Amino acid sequence: MLNDDEVLYVRAGRVLMPNATFKVSEFLDALAQVVSDQEAEWSEDQEGWFTERGQRCEVLRFGTQGWQRGRVRLRLEFCPAEERPKLLQESVPRRESLPPRESASREDPYRRQSREDIYRRDNYSNAPYDSRNYDSRTSREDIYPEILPGDDY
Repeated sequence: MLNDDEVLYVRAGRVLMPNATFKVSEFLDALAQVVSDQEAEWSEDQEGWFTERGQRCEVLRFGTQGWQRGRVRLRLEFCPAEERPKLLQESVPRRESLPPRESASREDPYRRQSREDIYRRDNYSNAPYDSRNYDSRTSREDIYPEILPGDDY
């Protein structure tokens, strides 16, 4: 339940209030005014609905036996919106922030591979990589003759 001095901001769909920002007590006063204008014989007894003390009444509630005496009063209830989950990047440490050794050893199955990763010489054979067969002088243009220097890929 909202306290009488708490402030609401209602952008659209307001009732009774001309301004978007108002106190709970202002809303309850406006509601009491509308109700009193509709009643032919408004009395102080009816004011109880809008006061802190409330209006005397009896209620028949679920799970209880018989009528229960008490007071009723009109109040506003606030229901907070469900919290949205935080963005993934906020909750998972960034790859750059990990130590270099741990970052390099950890494989990400969803990482997009570069063309070099896909077409490395050692990917063409099922045999383990043999450094004796690798010629470090071979350029990318020798391996990929269809790609001209300066092409974006």
